[in-house]
Amino acid sequence: MRKLTLLIAAILCLTSTPSWVDDAAAQNTSQNVAQNDGDQKTVLAILGDVWHRPAFLDRHLVGPLRDEGWMADVIMDYDVPWDDFENYDLIILSRYGQEDFDYYRYRDRNPDAERKTWMTLEQSMLFVEYVESGGSILLYHDGFGSTPCEFGTVLLARSCFISHPERIEITVSTLDGMPEITEGVADSFVVRDEEYVVEMDESETNVFLESHSPEHGRSPQGWAHTFGDGKVVVLIPGHFMDTIEHPMINRLIQNSLDWLNE
Repeated sequence: MRKLTLLIAAILCLTSTPSWVDDAAAQNTSQNVAQNDGDQKTVLAILGDVWHRPAFLDRHLVGPLRDEGWMADVIMDYDVPWDDFENYDLIILSRYGQEDFDYYRYRDRNPDAERKTWMTLEQSMLFVEYVESGGSILLYHDGFGSTPCEFGTVLLARSCFISHPERIEITVSTLDGMPEITEGVADSFVVRDEEYVVEMDESETNVFLESHSPEHGRSPQGWAHTFGDGKVVVLIPGHFMDTIEHPMINRLIQNSLDWLNE
């Protein structure tokens, strides 16, 4: 009887797929744009770094587009198709500029090791050319801080990352700057997240989201504008899982995607 039970268990293991395998496969779906028949919209998503889990970002940023029938190229390493941006209807960037994997691996044996970047300044300017020519880009969380001030994504964002403190409770409030993106979002809600401090001229964009905390006062947390012939949305809250899973953050992501693709 025990042998029969073990045999049945073995058969079940061979014929069933654990849910986490299904999730991983779905989250790591990366299609080749060359296979597109021309009718299907395509998104390039460059996701994740040493601080942020790419598969989780894929689920919440790219998942809504897949549900709408989009083809997705998801880059979870550094093999970015720099010469193919024109093939995409949308780019999502949620990765900061430092390439920390080697740095963290070797810093203990080499205290003077310097962090490298995963893209050159010349490559960063390809994002600018893409949007100026009519492309759309969502810079999520740390995506707009991928380059030094005056280059690449910072130019697109019209803002420069200064710092963020440790995780705290912040009150997030919507503003009137972009009703298309704040539709259906509560006037204010509370999350525990990194509260980004940025340097920007708010007259050059449309701030639709801000945060308030007793520790740090007020800071912009979401803004959008046109850039050349294209569109840019910057949405910051989302370092922690429970923040990106918050229904109001999910709605802001969906609204941002909708506006970028109008």
